[in-house]
Amino acid sequence: MDNLHMYLLFFKNPTKSQITSIRNTFSDFDWGQGFAVEEVVLNELINNNLLIQFVSSKEFFQIENDEIVLFPKTVDAVLSGKGQFFGTLLDNTSDIDTLETYFCYLGIASDIRDTNNEIVYKVEYGKYSNLNKFDITLEQLINS
Repeated sequence: MDNLHMYLLFFKNPTKSQITSIRNTFSDFDWGQGFAVEEVVLNELINNNLLIQFVSSKEFFQIENDEIVLFPKTVDAVLSGKGQFFGTLLDNTSDIDTLETYFCYLGIASDIRDTNNEIVYKVEYGKYSNLNKFDITLEQLINS
């Protein structure tokens, strides 16, 4: 069986209507062809930020030359491609493109936390959304 991976969606200071739309859209994408969610670990507001942390069998990242990088095929098919998660949020959520949004890889779900394996990507919303590596730690992001 493949390893389960831990991911985090981070939305900075969303409005109540944005929170509802984000949660509904996440629910629409939690099945096998989407996020393949095994467990939602966290779906809460912390410091006015919406954090959705989940365990998935889906691989959005791969190791390439000893570095953890995006796995383009899965990212395009679930996150950034036309009509996928971030595009659906853009279509269905008022002013989502002004909301700071991050997608984070937190490592293998069964492993002890290793901050060296955590990667933060900032989302740029669009018809084909982009994920850009963001040089910040998870703690810095949560406390910013």
